[in-house]
Amino acid sequence: MAENQSKSVEVSNAVRKIINQFLNGSDIASRRAMLAQLRNTIGKPLSQSVEIWPWILSNVPESFINKYGEVSYQMRSVINTLQIYALYEQGSVEKSSYKYLNKSEDSENEKSYNNMGTALRALRCDEGVRGAMDRRFSVMITASDYESFYYYLRQLVRLLKSRTKENQQAIDYSKLAGDLYLLQFEDSEKVRLSWAQEYYRLSK
Repeated sequence: MAENQSKSVEVSNAVRKIINQFLNGSDIASRRAMLAQLRNTIGKPLSQSVEIWPWILSNVPESFINKYGEVSYQMRSVINTLQIYALYEQGSVEKSSYKYLNKSEDSENEKSYNNMGTALRALRCDEGVRGAMDRRFSVMITASDYESFYYYLRQLVRLLKSRTKENQQAIDYSKLAGDLYLLQFEDSEKVRLSWAQEYYRLSK
């Protein structure tokens, strides 16, 4: 378990590095094109997502690359997080959208954000749809395997984007990456409970 925690930190750091480079090293047109490429890989086998490999492989540790030609747990976490990033940040690729990964810039948001459950809590604001949103969240959080969990997470992120156009939620993608890594192991139970506690917690 300690080893998984250590590797989750490596995954978090890799995603932070990739998104920082993405925002600081390319113009807006290039960013939009790269996000479109990431969105186009959603639902496809990673072996058929060759357009994103050069960008990702040049920015992850050698240990993330499986010598047997399989997708490592670390690599899956990185790619899935970047796909979520591409979904939610579509149409908002300015540097300001990344402030939540630069903790020194916004200490208040750092204190209030704990995990993805914090961001998804915004789906509960409208009492008219709260029951439906809670059911969707419950289906995700109780999913029997990682692939199902990730599928339902994408659906919730799409809903979150459509319902928070004027008030985009803070998402710490580096933390999300670490959680997605742990969700592939026995540590999954802790992550699920942590997300659920944040999602159902009363807003302060």
